[in-house]
Amino acid sequence: MTTTASSNRTTIEVAGTQVEMFSGGSGPPLLFLHGAGGNAGWQAYHEELAKTYTVYVPSQAGFNGTERPEWLYTITDLCHFNHAMVEALGLKDYVLMGSSMGGWVAAEMAAMCRANLKALILVGAAGIKPDKSEIAEIFMVSAQTRTAQRFHDISQVPNREDYEGEPTAEEQLVAHSNQEMASRLCWRPYLHNPSLPYYLGRVDTPTLVVWGRQDAIIPLECGELFEAAMPNAQLRVIENCGHSPGLEKPAEFLSAVNAFLAGL
Repeated sequence: MTTTASSNRTTIEVAGTQVEMFSGGSGPPLLFLHGAGGNAGWQAYHEELAKTYTVYVPSQAGFNGTERPEWLYTITDLCHFNHAMVEALGLKDYVLMGSSMGGWVAAEMAAMCRANLKALILVGAAGIKPDKSEIAEIFMVSAQTRTAQRFHDISQVPNREDYEGEPTAEEQLVAHSNQEMASRLCWRPYLHNPSLPYYLGRVDTPTLVVWGRQDAIIPLECGELFEAAMPNAQLRVIENCGHSPGLEKPAEFLSAVNAFLAGL
C-alpha cells in the first residue's frame, strides 16, 4: 500500500477542513473515491489512468489524513462535502470513479448534482440492497477475514504482500479509525440507502459499472441492480475476480475502464 514516486501528496482546504490529496498526471480530471477501508494512497491503476487524465485521490472526510467536520454524520453529508471539494478543485467535465463505499458516494453525488460531471464509474459499489443475496459483514470480523472476503484469489494480486503482512502499530491505528468512520456512515441501514435506486433513475450520465464475478462482499446482483436503475449504464463483469478488480485483475480492470472512457 505504498505511494509511487510520481504521485503528489498535498492538502486542499474544503469547507474549513484540510483534505489529504494524492494526485498526478495530466489531461482531463478524474476524481477517485476510496472505499470503507480508507485511502491506500496512489495505486498502480491510478498511475496508468494518469497517463491520460489528471487523477485526484482524496482521503474522504474522517478517513486517513482528513478530519471529520463536526456536522458530517451520513453518506448524504459526505456527498455535500465532496461536492464542495469538487468546487474547491475547480473540476469541469470530470470523471467520477468510486470503489465500494466510494461507489455509493459517487452514485449519490451524481443523483444530487450532475453539473460538470462527464462520466461515472462504479466499482463494486455499495449503496443498493440486493433482493436475492446478502451484503457481507465487514465491520465485526477480523482483518484477515476482510482480506479473504476482498480477493477471490490473492495470488493474483501483484503486491499481495501488502495485504498479507502484519500491519505496523501506526497502520493498525489508522485502520481502526477508518473502520470507526465507515461504521458511522454505513451501519444503519447497513451499506445501502433504500431510496438510492429511485434517485438513480434521473442519472442519465454515461456510467460504467465494474464488478468482480466472485465479489464476496457486495454481490454481483447489486451491479445488475445499478445497471437497471440508471438509463445510461453498462455493466462489465470481470471473471475470477473479487471485490477489488483494480488490485486483483488490474489489466482487465483498466481495459474495461479505458474502453469506456475512449467511447465518451
